This record gives sequence, structure tokens and C-alpha cells, in this order.
Amino acid sequence: MQTSIYSFVMSMAMQQPIAKPLFLLILTILIPLIVVIFVGYPIIAGTIYTIDKAINKDQAKFKDIFAMFKKGKYLKSVKLSLFTLLTVVVFMAINLLLAKLLNLGIVSLYTALQGPISGADHALAISLTFQIIAATIVLFIQSFIIWFMAVVIINFTVAFIKSPEDGAWKAVKRGFKGVKNGQKTWFKFFLGILLLNLIVIILANPVSQLISIGTGGISQNIATVIVYIVTIVVILVRLFIYYINILATIQYYNLDGKNIDPDAKKKAKANKSVTNATEKAKSSASDKTDSAQDKAKSNVSEQTESVQDKAKSEGSKLKDNYNQSEK
Repeated sequence: MQTSIYSFVMSMAMQQPIAKPLFLLILTILIPLIVVIFVGYPIIAGTIYTIDKAINKDQAKFKDIFAMFKKGKYLKSVKLSLFTLLTVVVFMAINLLLAKLLNLGIVSLYTALQGPISGADHALAISLTFQIIAATIVLFIQSFIIWFMAVVIINFTVAFIKSPEDGAWKAVKRGFKGVKNGQKTWFKFFLGILLLNLIVIILANPVSQLISIGTGGISQNIATVIVYIVTIVVILVRLFIYYINILATIQYYNLDGKNIDPDAKKKAKANKSVTNATEKAKSSASDKTDSAQDKAKSNVSEQTESVQDKAKSEGSKLKDNYNQSEK
């Protein structure tokens, strides 16, 4: 996309024909949008559907990922994907505006502090520390907007997969109601998501930068290996935390923001223990019954064979006696 935009801008600046660059720019924008609307979002919704089934301990299958492509669901999921795209555009615009305001404030603060910092003994280190901390704070504040958007989108996606027959618009309304559920637990839930995401921000921003700076004085081969390892660790941690946040969001919506009662947990565990004990007792009784039946069948079979053998023996004796009497 950047290449298409650059080509279009250069054509305008040099007063060259812009028809071809404009056409390429439109294609560059439209093709990803079409893929996301008609393929990407239905697969994402199917993935959330699969995760929801796994959370509720239902049997989840790989084909559940493509559940939204079924007749009666696909067109509704496409409508919901259009609203999702609109939601993303609105929140990203807000996020961009917020970033501009924060950067403006940080630049003003840095300009005001530049005089005292430049006169310090370790001016470069102080300046670098200020920039790293400021960038981390900006990213953390921006995560408020991004994760609020993610929670809302996950909410109305879960609402849709649970009742696709209600349509896309009702799912959207239920998704926003999932934020304002009257349980007074949403702030704690959202704060937990932000704090988990803060781990990712710290690893990806200050830690990675400090490692890059720290490896500047060693062998470049070793430094490259260390940077690659750190990058892989950051990616794995990011994926894990994002997955945990998605699971938490789905479960929070399913519970409608209600706290899980510890007594209910204990009762559930006790019921599970009783159920397991009952199943074991039934299994043991069934095994004993089967064993007794097998023994009874074996005894009857042995007795039958003994009687048959005796009958054959007696019949043989009678024949012999009869033959002797005839003689």
C-alpha cells in the first residue's frame, strides 16, 4: 500500500498521468477489504465460536472454524463484518488522534526539560530514558482504546454465534450491553486485560530497546542471535497474553459479568467428586456382576458337560449289558 501511495503522490507531484497509479491504489485498498469482509471475519467468528465451545466443555472440531460459512449464517456474518470494519475505522481514528495529542504533549514537555537535561552529567542516558518511558506510557494509554474496541467486537461476535438467527444488528446491541451489564465488575475485568497487555508493551518496547543498546559493544553475530531470541520470546508472550485476554473476554460475556461464587465452585467440585465416586461404584458393581455371571455360566457349563458324560457312560453300559444278554 505504501508503494501505491508513493507512486500516486509522485505522479501528482510530477504532473504525470495519475490514472494507472490511482487504479493500483484503489485495488491495493479494496482487495484486502474484500478478503477481510467475505473471508477473514467469518473465519475469526468461527474461531471464537470454537473457543467458546471449548470453554463450555462442548466437543469442538476443526470444522467449527468454518461454521459461519453455512447457509443462513454467512450473509449475516458478512453484515456483521461490515459493522466490525466500521468499528475498527472509528476506533483507529480515535486512537490516531489520541496518539497525536500525547506526542504533542511529550514533545512540549521534552522541549521544556531539554535545557536542564543538557546540563546534566549523563544527558544522553537521561534523554534516552525519558524517550523510552514516554513511548511506553503512550503505548499503554493507546491500549485503552485498542482493547476496548477488541472487547466490544468479541462481545457482539459471541452474541452473534450464540444466536445467529437474531441477525447482526441485535448481536451488536447485545455486544455493547455486555460492557454495561450492571454488575460493577467491568472495570476490574478491563484493568486486568490492560495490565496483562502492559507486560507485552514492556517486553516489546523498553526491554527490547535496552537489549539492543546493551548488545552494541559485543560481537555482532552474538548480538544478532540475542536479538532474534528476544524477538521470538516477545512474539510468544504476546500470542499467549492475547489468547488469555480473548478467553477472559468470552468468559466474561458468557457470565454476564457476574462473580464466580466460591461456594458454587466447592459445590461443583463436590458434585463432581460424588459423580466420580458413583461412576466408580457402578463400574465396580458391574464388574462384580459380570464376574459372578461368568462364574455361574462356567459352573453350569461344567455341570452340563459332567451330566452329559455320565449319560453317555450309562448308555454305553446299557448297550454292553443288552448285547451280552442277547448272546
